[in-house]
Amino acid sequence: MTKTYETMLLLDNREVKKGWDACKTNVCGLFEKHQAEVVSAKRWDELRLGFPIKRQLRGTYLLMYFNAEGSSLPSIRRELEYNEVVLRHLTMVCEEIPQEAKEPEAEFDLESIRVEETAIDAPAPAAEEAAERKGGKDSEGKDSEGKEAKAEEAKAEEAKAEEAKAEDAPAEETKAEAGDAAPEAASAEEAPAADAKKSDDTEGDKES
Repeated sequence: MTKTYETMLLLDNREVKKGWDACKTNVCGLFEKHQAEVVSAKRWDELRLGFPIKRQLRGTYLLMYFNAEGSSLPSIRRELEYNEVVLRHLTMVCEEIPQEAKEPEAEFDLESIRVEETAIDAPAPAAEEAAERKGGKDSEGKDSEGKEAKAEEAKAEEAKAEEAKAEDAPAEETKAEAGDAAPEAASAEEAPAADAKKSDDTEGDKES
C-alpha cells in the first residue's frame, strides 16, 4: 500500500559546499531508485549541531515528502546509512503534505555555508566516564555484599559455638552432682555398718 512520508535529512556541509543541486539530486536518486515518488525536496535550514556527527559541528537540513510502498522503506534507509552526503535521517508517515512544501525553494548563498570540524565524532568520553563510574559502584556494591555475607557467616558460627557450650554445660553439672553424691552414698552405707559393729562390741562386754 502506497503512503505519503516525510523525511528530514541532515547533510554534510562539506558536500553541500561542493554544490547544493548535486546533493539534492544524489539524495533524491536514492528514493527514486526504490520506486519512491519525490513530491518535494527543499532546504530547511543550516544550523550548528548539539554534538559532533562524523566530526562535523554544522549541517544543512533537507526536508522531503514522497510517496512509496511501506516495504521499500528498509531499502531506502539502508541506502541513506551508507551515503556519504547524509549524516542523519528520520522518516515518518505524513497524513497531509503542507502547502509550503509545494512552494519553490528559497534561494540562499552557498558561500554562507560553514564547515566546522572536531577531532572526535561524539561526546563518547562522557559516556565512558559514566560507564566507569557505574562499574565502580557495582564493584563496590559487590565487595560490600561479600563483606556482609562473611560477617553473617561468622555470627552464625559464633551462635553455633554458644549453643554447643550451652548443651555441654548441663551434662558437666550432672556429672559433678553425681560425683558429689557418690561419697555421700558411701558414707551413708558405712554408717549402719559402724553402728552394727558397735552394738556387737557392747553385747560382748556385757556377757563377759
